[in-house]
Amino acid sequence: MKPKHLGMLIIITSLVIVSLFFYFDFILDKQNLDNCLKFCEALGESSCSLESCPFYEKHQSNERIIFVIGLLASFLGGIGFYLSLTKTEKLIEQKEYDISKLNKEEKEVFLFIKENKEDGVYQSTIVERFNFPKSKVSRVLDKLERLDIIERRRRGMTNIILLK
Repeated sequence: MKPKHLGMLIIITSLVIVSLFFYFDFILDKQNLDNCLKFCEALGESSCSLESCPFYEKHQSNERIIFVIGLLASFLGGIGFYLSLTKTEKLIEQKEYDISKLNKEEKEVFLFIKENKEDGVYQSTIVERFNFPKSKVSRVLDKLERLDIIERRRRGMTNIILLK
């Protein structure tokens, strides 16, 4: 599932949770008020206050629980909002290279370039690493370039070799 879709799903879920808890709080308030009125009628007191009603104390503790759950649902909604704004990252595909047409030395050079593909490899580094003459390295790289495996980019007086 994409992060945007997951984020939207989390936002909707948290909104439903918050709505349900507001509805629950409203119903609970109404029931507590009705119970307090019944309590006062049962006592026969005409000037009964909410502070003397035992249901009012229970309502205070319920409000704390609803506040905490609302806070958690808001946090969940924030995570969903963050996810819905994130950009989807493109996955870098690993390209498969056909090296069956390469001889041993060409394969070695290719594997060395592949190992160092993040930074690229200078042509002079290949000359030093394999102790090949410059002309041989140039011919090897020409063949790899013809097979569309690498590309050479000019960097000052030398070339940097990158995988395609």
